[in-house]
Amino acid sequence: MRDDFNQTTKEKLAYRVGFRCSNPDCRRPTSGPKEENDGHINIGVAAHICAASEGGPRYNSIMT
Repeated sequence: MRDDFNQTTKEKLAYRVGFRCSNPDCRRPTSGPKEENDGHINIGVAAHICAASEGGPRYNSIMT
């Protein structure tokens, strides 16, 4: 079973980490202003620490 993040969860995660990459070797900003207008750009990607699907990387069968 696949467990994708909804938009609300993605936004909550981004705010919780201060719009920075959570990889301790990176920590780069994942959001910033667009050059051509008043908008913003987000390059952040919400990712599971453990795989959401059986057989995926770091899958943990005891997680709900």
